[in-house]
Amino acid sequence: MPESGDDKKTAFDPRPPGQRRRASDDSDGAYSSSRRGRRSRDGGDKPVKREGIVRRLTGRAELDRAKRKRFDPYSFESNNTQVKWVVIALVAWSVVALLLAWQDSSTASYLTDLRDQGMMSAPPTRQSTLRDVQQIIDFGAREGVRCETEQQIIELTPECSRLLDVQDKFTSLKDTGAMLFVLLMFILLANMFAFGSFGHRASRNILALNNRSQRFVPEKAVMWFFIPGLNLFRPWQVFKEIFRGSDPDVSTTDELAWKSKGRVPAVVHVWALIFVGVFFFNPRTIGWFWYPIRETLDDVLVAHSGLIIADILLAVLGVAAIFVVLELHKRQEARHAKVGAITVTPPPPSNPLEEALKEGIRRKDLENLRARNQEK
Repeated sequence: MPESGDDKKTAFDPRPPGQRRRASDDSDGAYSSSRRGRRSRDGGDKPVKREGIVRRLTGRAELDRAKRKRFDPYSFESNNTQVKWVVIALVAWSVVALLLAWQDSSTASYLTDLRDQGMMSAPPTRQSTLRDVQQIIDFGAREGVRCETEQQIIELTPECSRLLDVQDKFTSLKDTGAMLFVLLMFILLANMFAFGSFGHRASRNILALNNRSQRFVPEKAVMWFFIPGLNLFRPWQVFKEIFRGSDPDVSTTDELAWKSKGRVPAVVHVWALIFVGVFFFNPRTIGWFWYPIRETLDDVLVAHSGLIIADILLAVLGVAAIFVVLELHKRQEARHAKVGAITVTPPPPSNPLEEALKEGIRRKDLENLRARNQEK
């Protein structure tokens, strides 16, 4: 029993039972229990995890948010922020692609100078020390240069020194090109998330712009870019549908008018055509498919000419994508201003067990019907 002089609060409430306060109803903490603030099983009271800046910049946070809320009612969502990041990523893509084209052009110019000097084969690039020695000896043998032993290379005879200078210059040009290509791949990843986030939200907006009977759901609008073969024409079909559903000149009273009267600008077709061209003719396919054999200096020069064209094509693809994004955003904002706020309720997800049960009942009914018909 506590003494009369103790200041500690007791858990006993002397008031009648009807007037006693429960621990969960206490606001000042005097009668709070250890169970107060307990989270529910669904995690609804869990604090929202703050998104990192990289996830926001790449669009990954937006895609995760859309995935969590894909079955919740929604209205038109502006792409103002997404458009800015997509344009920045595409501009970076185009700039790096042009830098890569300039670097490949510099490499081709250097190889042309070597050919004018009488060389017939491409110089080797610098690798391990032992392999470098043998490569220089083989390179000298192909070019008829008297650099035949390791001792001559160590002593830096005039012939060997010339071959080493050629190797160093060619290796430097190739290394710079390789670093630019790696940078381009990193920017490609950023573009994939940013452009995917923009396309997903633009596709969701179709129904919120007073349309119905959408063919491609928002998730598939992103998915088709990553399925080989189908990504050659499905993204084009997806964006044609989004542009038709975003046309501000189509009637806002007829919810199906957009399918027949919605216009698709020419830039969408140009972008899709360039996309297919890049799929088949890019810096990777140049070496794997178009110019796999590069034995002579002329073969290497032809391959580098193809690389320059492929790099420029990548830059043009980025520019065309910028026009597509800006035009689509402008159309959606204009149509939204006409139709106003519309709430869309997506259909609930189907239960696989329920669907299987319905299918089993349907088949059983068909079997019973056939049996009755045979008895007659």
